[in-house]
Amino acid sequence: MIAPEVRWKRIVQRRLIWPALLLMSVGIAQAHHTYAMFDGAKSLTVRGTIAKVEWGNPHVFVWMYVRSGSTPGQYDLYAFEAGSIGELTRLGWSSTALKAGDKVSIEYHPLRDGRRGGHLTTATTPDGRVLKCLSGPGSPPRSASPR
Repeated sequence: MIAPEVRWKRIVQRRLIWPALLLMSVGIAQAHHTYAMFDGAKSLTVRGTIAKVEWGNPHVFVWMYVRSGSTPGQYDLYAFEAGSIGELTRLGWSSTALKAGDKVSIEYHPLRDGRRGGHLTTATTPDGRVLKCLSGPGSPPRSASPR
């Protein structure tokens, strides 16, 4: 037989502590997936040369050199956040879909604070291949997306 104080402790853990921890973790996960830093009402396009692709979770990042509009002969470095490896793989991406030195055109939702870059929506290669990213500002929440 279990002592009453041990039984009481188990009841508290099962009914109060674990549900509270679960709810807190859901809040943290949802907070991570905010797109408030991007202006979903604007869509811009830049052309340039891939500097680096960071193929990792939770998001893939694409770094690209774009010819400077303010300083002739200079280049600005743009940073683009894309979806997760799983999402991008389902959409036809691979770790070698974009490589350093590739010339591409990127459509994106810009950062609200004016820094160079934003959330990548499409990347188009010179041969016309279009790589899409479905997550981001204005996309339906994951629970609403069809399976």
